[in-house]
Amino acid sequence: MKQPRVIAVDWSGRKGPEQRRAIWLAEAVDGRLTRLECGRTRDRLVDSLIAEAQRDPDLIVGIDFAFSLPAWYLRERGYDARRLWAALAGERLTPRMRRVGLARWINEPEPPFWTSAKPPALTPEQEFRRTELESRSSGARPKSVFQLVGAGQVGRGSLYGMQALHRLSGAGFHVWPFDPAGMPVVVEIFPRLLTGPVSKSSPNARRRYLSDVPMLPEFRECAAESADAFDAAISALAMAGAVDEQAALTTEPEYTLEGKIWRPGTKR
Repeated sequence: MKQPRVIAVDWSGRKGPEQRRAIWLAEAVDGRLTRLECGRTRDRLVDSLIAEAQRDPDLIVGIDFAFSLPAWYLRERGYDARRLWAALAGERLTPRMRRVGLARWINEPEPPFWTSAKPPALTPEQEFRRTELESRSSGARPKSVFQLVGAGQVGRGSLYGMQALHRLSGAGFHVWPFDPAGMPVVVEIFPRLLTGPVSKSSPNARRRYLSDVPMLPEFRECAAESADAFDAAISALAMAGAVDEQAALTTEPEYTLEGKIWRPGTKR
């Protein structure tokens, strides 16, 4: 029986042409890496994923951004995850965003989002989703999706990513853990949970790590040269080792507001 294809995307919240260098796609088929490439903007990447699913719906996609916001924020505004994605797709999450659009708003947002100092009223308990707090037990150090500035921040990419989820869901993708099992499916990944301990900022450390990973020499060189390519490649291979598990993923009621980071061994 044919196994589903796996695509892992190292996403980015960068603007303009910088997206083409920062967004990487890796594909694995039958446990082997078959593609590792950049060159797309966010919109073109989503176009490509939709086209891939139309060509062959037996497809599992992992993307590294937060699929939702902390529950308290959504409850205060009467949102579920899909209404959140739709609000971001329409650039109307907040009053100011309605006036100026997401691209301008993201540089001067209303609290609890921040680009300079964290709002004093935002408590530590409010900063994170449950799944992000759970990831700490594996040694991860997640950043709050409300943080829109600084090294390693995921907020900008996540807000643009939720716009992408609105499109992918509308095109027929099942989004875990919000939807019942089905193909094609898209899951949230956190590359740090899939790569394990490695100093990803060091090309030498990446080369040492990759020396034990079976892949074509050109893919190994590419992943050694770029931390973004490294994350996409290793994430795709980790996902490819658990395709049966991912194909069976279904709704998890306790996570359908905030979302959940997938990792090998997730049971439902």
